[in-house]
Amino acid sequence: MPRFSIDYSQDIDTVYRFMTDPDVIKKRSEALGEKNIRVQVDEAGGTKTITATRDVESDLPGFAKRLFKSTNTIIERLEWRDAGDKKTCKSHIDVVGTPGKIDSNITISPNGSGCTYDTEFEVSAKVPLIRKKLEAFVAKTTLEGISDQHEYNQRELNAAG
Repeated sequence: MPRFSIDYSQDIDTVYRFMTDPDVIKKRSEALGEKNIRVQVDEAGGTKTITATRDVESDLPGFAKRLFKSTNTIIERLEWRDAGDKKTCKSHIDVVGTPGKIDSNITISPNGSGCTYDTEFEVSAKVPLIRKKLEAFVAKTTLEGISDQHEYNQRELNAAG
């Protein structure tokens, strides 16, 4: 399972508020070149659910160009909960109109005066013959996207003080 981890100098509550703020999610998506961004937040039963829908353009490898569009609608559903001194999240990403999905587990945990954001995810694609190649491509681009998002987060959090 691919994994991404990053340390923030800000505390858990600051990072969590920032990452779950619908305005921040929209601004970050716009800064990363995504289009038609819609963010909905619901809270019930101790769970904060964020659904973010956006159009994302991909530079597809040759083996996938005839099967998939270069621009796809992504629906990401994040379900955040308190877990003692941590925040945990189950995330599901659906690429509309394709046989693929990404499921992840996210944890924000204390680390000195700051916190650590960890995510591990699993990519699955139901495409005969090219499934493994497609999953590897999606995993690679997902890691790049997560890294870009967190570079944006760090810049914005550091600029805010």
